[in-house]
Amino acid sequence: MTKKYDVIVIGAGIAGLGVGAILAKEGRQKVLVLDRFPKIGGRTMSYEGYPGPGWRVDIGLHLIELGDKCSCTELNARVGRKMEWGPFSDTVDFWDGNKFINVAQLVPMTKEDKIAFRGLLATIAGLDDAEIESWDNRSLEEWLDENVPQKAVQDLFIDMGMIMTTIPHAIDMAAGEVLWIAKQNLLKVKQVLQASYPLDGMDGITSGLSEVIKENGGEIRVNCDVQEIVIKDKKALGVKVPSHKHIYQEEYRIFETELIEGDRIVCALPIYKLGEIIDFNPKASPMPRWWVKRITDIAEERTGLIGYMIGLKEPIVDPQKKCFYTALKLKHSGFPFQCFAASNFSPAVAPAGKQLLHTDIVVEHAQAGDKFERGRLLALLWEDLKEMYPGLEEKLEWRLPYYVDGCDGLARQPGLVGNFKPGLHAPGIPNLYFAGDTYLGRGLATNGAALSAMKCADVILNEMKKIK
Repeated sequence: MTKKYDVIVIGAGIAGLGVGAILAKEGRQKVLVLDRFPKIGGRTMSYEGYPGPGWRVDIGLHLIELGDKCSCTELNARVGRKMEWGPFSDTVDFWDGNKFINVAQLVPMTKEDKIAFRGLLATIAGLDDAEIESWDNRSLEEWLDENVPQKAVQDLFIDMGMIMTTIPHAIDMAAGEVLWIAKQNLLKVKQVLQASYPLDGMDGITSGLSEVIKENGGEIRVNCDVQEIVIKDKKALGVKVPSHKHIYQEEYRIFETELIEGDRIVCALPIYKLGEIIDFNPKASPMPRWWVKRITDIAEERTGLIGYMIGLKEPIVDPQKKCFYTALKLKHSGFPFQCFAASNFSPAVAPAGKQLLHTDIVVEHAQAGDKFERGRLLALLWEDLKEMYPGLEEKLEWRLPYYVDGCDGLARQPGLVGNFKPGLHAPGIPNLYFAGDTYLGRGLATNGAALSAMKCADVILNEMKKIK
């Protein structure tokens, strides 16, 4: 492997692979992508053949907003790759504590309410960017109080907002982000929120990007835990990586490193990982003190997932129903709930006649980051699942517990969305960039990462044109 590259990308998730693919293909750059895990994908890694032939499981629950019209599709299309999608979800069913009901049952509306709701959707579809951005630092509750007098209409939109933000209370949801997501859905699919699932699981998003990087002379190195971005005299020189394997376990080892040089460095790690590769010590950090403080202040403002991937010997929900199942608060675990049968959207993720459920509860960083709390909540979630899906244990073939700490990047709270997010360019370091769902870019989770990747790549490509 050579020791000098045009671009070094840290992180092989959607954002890192997206930036790398665009720069390799459009910018004719020699790209190196590095990732500490043994496979690509980041928080969207996908495993084929686990726990047995015919199964495919992802890390986390990913029913993706807008499907073939989403930013992930746009990113792949930009580098010449076509994604294959399952059907859109037909409905959202809510758990009322005793049974799953549809939205109309959850929020009964009069004829006048329905007319008002249609008027609300027309208003949202007509909002311009400046109007939406003006609400990035205020809550959805405030926006509804000022714009929607009908209580039933408010309740319905709050339920939709909870699904968009994975935040249970409207006072904590950033109005600007909810309005932006709703507007995109209304313009592209004429509904407030539509979602689908890639036929190849999450690999369907990342595998094509990986291929483009390699086809255009780039390299991807996994099992490579970047130790530091080397910054000197206000310039990023490259990255330090382990020079050899270490026999000690992780908690005891300190790597000796070697430098891989790069003309440009793109960090596609979430902001809560930056302190592991950039010195945040105020006396030594190459970054401005205000920037370090901002990153440190918001790093833990994130949500997490705790749940099970569940393989069933036979379907427990109608295999023909394309549905997203949710709850505002479960009885035992006490957190919002999400679930969908991935095999109902793609036959490639489960053997014929069997069913794959993606399930989770949406928790705070404090719960996702504590292994004892995770264990307690997993046990309580199982009690909730048995009540919601009678016969679950009898039909169970396997279950795989998991958690994700930082499932949606930064929490979609007022002051943490839109232009309030950290920027794509490192202040004072002209050749250091950032990309991912915790930086500038909008949209739910994977789409936010894809949009941020395209924005970051365009910044670099525009700078390259100016130099020429």
